[in-house]
Order: sequence, then structure tokens, then C-alpha cells
Amino acid sequence: MWVIAISAIMVMTACGTKLMRGAAPIVRMIELSHTGDTISLQLSLRNLNGVELDIRAIDFKLSVEDSELFSYNGPAETNIAANGTETWTVEVEESQSSKELLDKLQAGDVMSLPYSLTGSITAIDESKLRFSHEGHIYPVPGRPGHFR
Repeated sequence: MWVIAISAIMVMTACGTKLMRGAAPIVRMIELSHTGDTISLQLSLRNLNGVELDIRAIDFKLSVEDSELFSYNGPAETNIAANGTETWTVEVEESQSSKELLDKLQAGDVMSLPYSLTGSITAIDESKLRFSHEGHIYPVPGRPGHFR
């Protein structure tokens, strides 16, 4: 009798769900805009872990056509629920080269710009979780200075 009960418990434990921890979040660009001398970037941060992710800092660069559009290294104090998604926004000073690239895109001189978003998130426990994504930036129709 005990053998059957122990066997049943072992089978149920083996088939139970596993709690994912330590997986890097999925980080994607939602929108980029530029006005005056400032670039605003909205990022989607998706937590794949079965536990909440407390973010202390973020370090990333957004590169376009193999040149850095801008970078950020600083605080990003946010909390993402287990298996949840948060939107995080950062503003940085726009360089002349960034302005020229985005103005060309807005004017229709180019249809899209290939980009690479790479970096890492530092969690509250000091662990570093790396991320990387590639895509294309397009102007948002009817919204000058806004891109996706």
C-alpha cells in the first residue's frame, strides 16, 4: 500500500509544473519619437519567469545601420509581475547624427532603418540578464516624429 502511495506522489511531482527563474526578459521597442533635442524610447519588458522580476538598472544601446543611434546606462526601477509585461520609457539627448537619420526616415528618403537593440538588465539581487533584438524602424503614419 505504501509503495503505491509513494509511487503516486513521485509521479505527480515529476509531472508538476516547473517554476522558471533566471530567464532573461524579452525586450522590444514599442515606439521611438524625437522632438527638439530629445529622443523618447518606449520599451516593452516581458518577464518569462514564474516569479516577479525587480529591475534596478538597465544598460542598452540602439544601433541603426551599424552606428549607435543612442545608448542608456542608468536606473530603471520597475517591477514586472511573474509572466507579466511592463512598458518602460526613457528619454535621452539626441545627437546630430541621430536627428539626421530619423529626419531621413520621416521624409521618406528611406523606407525603414534596420536596428539592433542590445543590453542587459540588472535585477535587485545584482544578477545581470542580457537581451538582444533586431528589427526595422518605420515612421508612424499621421504622427510626424514618431516611429515603430
